[in-house]
Amino acid sequence: MDELLPLSWTRIDGLKPAYRDTRLQISGLRWITSAEIPFDYSFQIIHEDLAHTYPEGYVFRGCPPEMAACFASLDCNVMRTGAEAVLEMDSEHFGKKSVRASLARGKKQGYVEEFEMNDLNREHLEELQIQNTHAGKPELKHLFRSAPSWRCRCFVFRSFAGKWLAAMTLSERGQNVVHTELMLRHRNAPGDIMESLVAGIFETLRNEGVHEWSLGEVPFMMLTQSPENSLKPMEQLMVSLVSNCKHAYDFEGLYRFKNKFAPRWREVMICATAQPTPVILTELAFSMGFTDLLMHESFGYIRHLMIPS
Repeated sequence: MDELLPLSWTRIDGLKPAYRDTRLQISGLRWITSAEIPFDYSFQIIHEDLAHTYPEGYVFRGCPPEMAACFASLDCNVMRTGAEAVLEMDSEHFGKKSVRASLARGKKQGYVEEFEMNDLNREHLEELQIQNTHAGKPELKHLFRSAPSWRCRCFVFRSFAGKWLAAMTLSERGQNVVHTELMLRHRNAPGDIMESLVAGIFETLRNEGVHEWSLGEVPFMMLTQSPENSLKPMEQLMVSLVSNCKHAYDFEGLYRFKNKFAPRWREVMICATAQPTPVILTELAFSMGFTDLLMHESFGYIRHLMIPS
């Protein structure tokens, strides 16, 4: 099937789907965090299978517009949560002067190489996770495949001495469509290597005939350029709340990094059998570890303000 799956859902050559989920304690919904879906499963079949598998109700995020429209026409509720950055292989994504300069500097630091996802390279990846720029902070959970399986591909930017300086893991979201899972950078790595890593992966994927590569979602970045695309009340509430949380999660910085590659921005949504409410959104925030991250960064922010200058 050519129908695009949610983020971190993959297509497989199999007979039955496999879902990973976690229970939301108050609403009782099951949050489907990732899944493997047979290639011949249409949106309609997926909907029927989910209704059978989760009679208590379910919710999942990262849903693309076409799937959201299909599920909304049946019995589900949808709500926008952000947008994903899509790189299309027939488009120019590295033409900006600043990006070209970054690539020129990056070439002096090392090179991009793909590694098989075996036990040894998983250890290297885990070590990079420990030493990445966000180490020491509470980790977000269930938003991507943080423990990549053999199904994921792993691309690494290595120094000329062989040290892993940055890495990205990719999953197969559909036929010739891939999605970014982990995006890691060593805390002591020189600048410009992430741009070089993106460019190196892009070249490999284009040579393989991949049609598009998603760099993943930037949460809370809404597409409101036209009147018919105005925010719904719950979307407005979410945006107003997270505007006070920028010190905890720099989604604007994430947007700036991904936007430098001139991607096509595509909306992503929550899809749920129940109407999204503040309670359900709070449950999701708690389950994904965002509340822990918010508390950690808020205490740090308060301590910083209390230190005399």
